[in-house]
Amino acid sequence: MYVGQRSKRKEDLKFITGEGKYVDDLSLPGVQELFILRSNVAHAKLKKVDISDALKYPGVSVIITGFTFKFENRPNNFPMAKDEILYAGQPIAAVIAKDRYVAADAAELIQVDYEELPTVIDPEESLKNEVKAIEGRDNVGYKKTYSAGDAESGIKNSDVIIEEKMNISRVYPAAMEPRGVMSVFQEGNLTVYASTQSPHYMRKFLLSALGNKVGDIRVIQADTGGAFGSKLFPYAEDFITAYASIITKRPVKWIATRSEDMRSTYHGRGQIHHIKAGARKDGSITAILDDLILDMGAASHSTYLADIAATMLPAAYKIPNIKVNVYGVYTNKTPLDQYRGAGRPEAIFVIERIMDLLADELKIDPIEFRKRNLVTSLPYKNPLGINFESGDFMSLLQKAEHVYREFERRAEELRLKGIRAGAGLSFYVEENNFGPWESASVRVRGDGKVLVVIGAAPHGQGAGTAIAQIVADELGVPIDDVDVIWGDTAIIGEAFGTYGSRSLTLAGNAALLAARKVKERAKRLAAQFLKSDVQELEYTDGRVVNPKTGQYITLKDISQKVTANLGGAWAYKEEPRLESTAYFGMEDLTHPYGAHVALAVVDESGKPKILDYYAIDDIGRVINPMLAEGQVRGGVAQGWGESTLEEMVYDENGNLITGSLAEYGMPTSMETFNVKWEFIEVGFSNAPLPSKGIGEGATIGTPPAAIRALEKAIGKKITSMPVRMEELC
Repeated sequence: MYVGQRSKRKEDLKFITGEGKYVDDLSLPGVQELFILRSNVAHAKLKKVDISDALKYPGVSVIITGFTFKFENRPNNFPMAKDEILYAGQPIAAVIAKDRYVAADAAELIQVDYEELPTVIDPEESLKNEVKAIEGRDNVGYKKTYSAGDAESGIKNSDVIIEEKMNISRVYPAAMEPRGVMSVFQEGNLTVYASTQSPHYMRKFLLSALGNKVGDIRVIQADTGGAFGSKLFPYAEDFITAYASIITKRPVKWIATRSEDMRSTYHGRGQIHHIKAGARKDGSITAILDDLILDMGAASHSTYLADIAATMLPAAYKIPNIKVNVYGVYTNKTPLDQYRGAGRPEAIFVIERIMDLLADELKIDPIEFRKRNLVTSLPYKNPLGINFESGDFMSLLQKAEHVYREFERRAEELRLKGIRAGAGLSFYVEENNFGPWESASVRVRGDGKVLVVIGAAPHGQGAGTAIAQIVADELGVPIDDVDVIWGDTAIIGEAFGTYGSRSLTLAGNAALLAARKVKERAKRLAAQFLKSDVQELEYTDGRVVNPKTGQYITLKDISQKVTANLGGAWAYKEEPRLESTAYFGMEDLTHPYGAHVALAVVDESGKPKILDYYAIDDIGRVINPMLAEGQVRGGVAQGWGESTLEEMVYDENGNLITGSLAEYGMPTSMETFNVKWEFIEVGFSNAPLPSKGIGEGATIGTPPAAIRALEKAIGKKITSMPVRMEELC
């Protein structure tokens, strides 16, 4: 059996030997390169863009300006500014030239005439609607209320009430590979090579805008150096590059520089929560009131992040009265969208801060306070309609509690020595497998090797290995005989991609079902070859057996018989097919859960450090514990970065101060730490292979545990992240 084993990743060899092929490694004869001239002001009336001098620059082919079209939840000035500049970094002109250096030099000759307008940077100021941020629109671009019970009365009837402002700063997704795309126009069609999480979705949105200019669009995912959600949704540069290749009838490539990527890639998080929460003296929570302000930036495609945060706010706790007022506001900043966790880290940070602060106010042990409010019987529907399908929250919390008690004992020993130390715990529940479905095709080739084509689009997670484990087990063949491929809209019909911790549960189960169909096909063919009744046959351990006669034929032998006898006749009733495709979706999302425990110290300069860290998860069936642990370790590092280092800071004029990795803090090997990870398999999903997903859990559980540990170390309340060194002094 391969499922459940720590199998090494099959995908790694080409990367560790330098044979990966990213977008910037690709080239074609006659390829032109594109450079984008971006706005250096955050808000202005665009009066004129003079490209006459730039067009004369040797090596320049075409310059594009004012290219706009209607696209869902984007401003009118999309994908380029035409009459109004909305944020610093917005595309104004695109220069296509023989190489990117010529294009960049020519771009310096473009004259831009604009009249600056007032900027709106602070989301709370935007909410006042006194100065319009974009295109004269109402600054509140989205408004919705989620409510259950009577939160106002619940607060009034509380013995203890806390009222806090919790700020979760914008962060940069920081994939190792910046975004890039190469578009090839040939014979009326487009082939687009992209650093993307979803080739099929990219094809869909490019067709929606450019379908009247081309016959078809094929999207191929190049090797992708990380994404964390940031390479899923449509970007201006995708449309501009594709359009450039159409009008030039040449291959055109665009690759972002790091600083360009930081200004143009959609930022993550960016929420402010004004919280009121109440509890009784016995430690039971009575109500929560939350005014949630989402900093959308200069577009409104991020509203779902606030919806997720609002509905997940009750988390694993029994909260009878809750009301969340959501306000999505425009600001003159880079648009906001998903980043690893997408709304769940924000919700869990807020609720876990509430749990600790209420426990402190009531002078109740924080673990005991959680136990008094924890959901203890599953399945359970939270007050805002989220269904938690399975699991044992209390059992997992108790396991984490043992570690927390030990960390707290060690923290006390350090405090007695004059060292500022503290322990923190968080408990999280999230939702995964955002659908609606995923696809997979399993093909047994003539040499007996198995090819699996998945609609998911992994980009570093190791899903290819895990799905190979699933198919190898189902077909009873060696894992080395199973190859998994993905990332090309021409090799599988429709699909969605990799995001929302969905690949193993949705694509993995689709592959499982496709493999089962292949087994049935093998039995039907074996019945012909063995001259048996198909009802007599069994498929086991990679072969079809007739228990009555003892006859058998291997899957490899069947595949060879199917492709033998070149030029002969096919003398069998069954079609010679050893391949099947399956689509798998679930009626609801899945809800893994877990706990994180941190032991932290803070020196006199305010520098924080994690001394020890523990995480435990219940993600249903664990396909490959090594891959799952890798996801946890990486997620913890990102969560620690968000907690103490990472922050996209703008000045009052809308200039991005943290616009390069020299200013934007990220954890290195010097700031990260070892993580002990354990898992239980209690809360299974309803899928045939009952996994739930692990890709985002650690970024959800880490910040509240880390922040609580730091709070205990310094003896001061912390309600925002990242917490800066000066606040820890």
